[in-house]
Amino acid sequence: MRIPPFARYQRLLANFALMVSGAIIGSAVYMSIHQHTYTQLYVEMHKYLQENRDLRNDIDSLNKTKNKQSLINIVNVHLVSKNQDELISEDIQKEIESDIKSELKLVIGQKATYVKDAQPLYEKLITQKTYILHDKKYIVEVKSIVLIQTELTVWITAQEKRT
Repeated sequence: MRIPPFARYQRLLANFALMVSGAIIGSAVYMSIHQHTYTQLYVEMHKYLQENRDLRNDIDSLNKTKNKQSLINIVNVHLVSKNQDELISEDIQKEIESDIKSELKLVIGQKATYVKDAQPLYEKLITQKTYILHDKKYIVEVKSIVLIQTELTVWITAQEKRT
């Protein structure tokens, strides 16, 4: 039995190997682009889901008090930096704001006059409270509380507690 010489198939085998390696590299590049795009869409989807939840909560609170104009409908919390040296990342700011907003959720549906009279109570509820986020402690202080018609707006500062 005679075995055909390998030299005959060397070019064919080299071309086949080049084609297979090109397919592997092309698929790797395609998957990296696809994964990057998918990650961006995932982050965007969670941002929209959070915005949707916030808007649904606002709609629920507005529907609950739509016939009563002297009741608090919306609570807004804004975190401002205490000094420009210590800037807090945006995700931690959002978490602190949402935690304080959930604590002040008990204000929604109360009469504006009661809330106006009890502003020091709400200020004490938030001031000097410690939040632990991402293995860091943050101390929150109230800068101001403003009540405009049916909307309660709270400006706070947060500072990382160093131990």
